[in-house]
Amino acid sequence: MQYRVYRNTGNNNDYPYLLDVQSDIFNALSTRLVVPLLLLKKFKGKPSLKLCPVLNIEGEDYLIMTHEMASVRQSLLGSEVVSVANHRAVIKNAIDFLMDGF
Repeated sequence: MQYRVYRNTGNNNDYPYLLDVQSDIFNALSTRLVVPLLLLKKFKGKPSLKLCPVLNIEGEDYLIMTHEMASVRQSLLGSEVVSVANHRAVIKNAIDFLMDGF
């Protein structure tokens, strides 16, 4: 479901969570468009917060790695952790920034 964070059953050492950004009208597809979340403490350097805003998930800050967005099989989505629909505008702004550059 869109704007929900799921546990990553694939490469979960680097990206323990996946943020689903795909519209729910495409639920019949076997894939979902997701953005991996990276623990902020693991990021080297200073992140571009416009491109990679921060979400707090289970008490830890994670970067939304917008530039690493990918389509994955729904089977890679583990259990749902939390809805972040209240951060919809920030997430959409990061995607727009990636696509349009402003």
